[in-house]
Amino acid sequence: PPFFSGSTSCTGAFIANTWGSPVKVTLERGAQTYDASLVGYLPTGTGSAITYKPLTGSVIPPGAVALVLLNREGGACPSGTQSATGPVAFKGTGIGQAFRIKTDAPVVAYDIFPYGGGSTAVSSATLLIPSTAWGDNYVGVTAYPETISGAYPWLGIVAAEDGTQVTVSPSQAILGGGGVAGTAKGVPVTYNLNKGQYIQLEQQADLTGSIIKANKPIGSWAGNECSQVPKGPVACDGMHQQVPPVRALGYRYVAARYRNRHPGVEESPPWRIVGAVDGTTLTYNPPQPGAPAVIGSGQVAEFNASGPFVITAQDDKHPFFFASYMTGCAVPGQGAPQGCAGDPEFVNVVPPDQYLASYIFFTDPTYPETNLVFVRKKGTNGTFKDVNLDCVGNIGGWQAAGPDYEYTRVDLVTGNFQKQGTCDNGRHEAKSDAPFGLTVWGWGSAQSTGFFSEAVSYAYPAGASIQTINQVVVPAVPR
Repeated sequence: PPFFSGSTSCTGAFIANTWGSPVKVTLERGAQTYDASLVGYLPTGTGSAITYKPLTGSVIPPGAVALVLLNREGGACPSGTQSATGPVAFKGTGIGQAFRIKTDAPVVAYDIFPYGGGSTAVSSATLLIPSTAWGDNYVGVTAYPETISGAYPWLGIVAAEDGTQVTVSPSQAILGGGGVAGTAKGVPVTYNLNKGQYIQLEQQADLTGSIIKANKPIGSWAGNECSQVPKGPVACDGMHQQVPPVRALGYRYVAARYRNRHPGVEESPPWRIVGAVDGTTLTYNPPQPGAPAVIGSGQVAEFNASGPFVITAQDDKHPFFFASYMTGCAVPGQGAPQGCAGDPEFVNVVPPDQYLASYIFFTDPTYPETNLVFVRKKGTNGTFKDVNLDCVGNIGGWQAAGPDYEYTRVDLVTGNFQKQGTCDNGRHEAKSDAPFGLTVWGWGSAQSTGFFSEAVSYAYPAGASIQTINQVVVPAVPR
């Protein structure tokens, strides 16, 4: 992604084999094919003791997580490893070529930029939606409006097949450039893409709320080069997420944020809503001051809340996009007392209808603070199923989030990379007899002795089913 960065960076993708048999990986970018056994690795061990074994035969063993290094700038990737390419990201609007990771069985995948980024000032991660679950209709989202001069929000669109026609009805005028045509606000424009090509729309005017419709499946990404959250505090951070199609958006979400970064300093970060359908009425349990009661198609609303709360629209004919944010470390009371802990990041909130019953995931070992946020739903018999985390057993500390949900948080490491019980950074597995939500948060700390990790954070949902949970189609028409 186009982020502000220094002279080094390392883009990696985690691939979790959730099957009971080996999975083979292939990697390509345009006409170029790469040997995954040369750029893929199996991280073994935990924390600072993690080592990287080559991905022999390009095969991921059952239950394992592989790290595929896509590109690097400078020597930022782990020592002794190699990546598929050098720098490939570009700044501004234009057309690029995406990486394609293919496996011979379904897997769960995430990307992180940069991998090993605990000592950088710009980092972000996202759950990757498989192309088999892509849709042809999206409400366009960027990560956040421009807050730093020249660091613009961006919206990405990727084609899965040749002959893809993508129509965008923009919420703001598209300036165009780099082979991409511009258009006026509300005037649809159609772009032609082939398999693996992507359009990057990066500009000062925020395109959140644009409506996107294609003739074939596409993927959509949201990002910002480096944004303050909120605007004003000094530190900024890069952010990106892959956005679900309209058919996979929920009409109900449970908002449960990361834990406070400093004891006794209660945080109230932003939450962002983007509407898909006009006349969407929203209720909150408990009520949230400043939160919108109604939102329309393509409209954006932002409010601050400590949470937890449940946000619900009137029915599944009124889905919406919902995201959670971490504020910059220099926000008064949210980082300043003990150093610059964390920095801006945003992450999709997964609706309960898309929860899974098991997750295999990996946490970056260079972040001294790693916090997992779990949400579970009450069953039809009025009880909650246990949730088991490999380094804890059945987890506790559950608290109410409305009448039908509970949430809890688990630290893997904190402070100066201090292990919590037997937990540490690395590969983990969580499971239950019922679906539950899981979001991974990692951030830096002034307490990380001998390792600078301030002003940095990342987050991603550990998984989501991305099934069709509504029948809504939002047309990309003039408006």
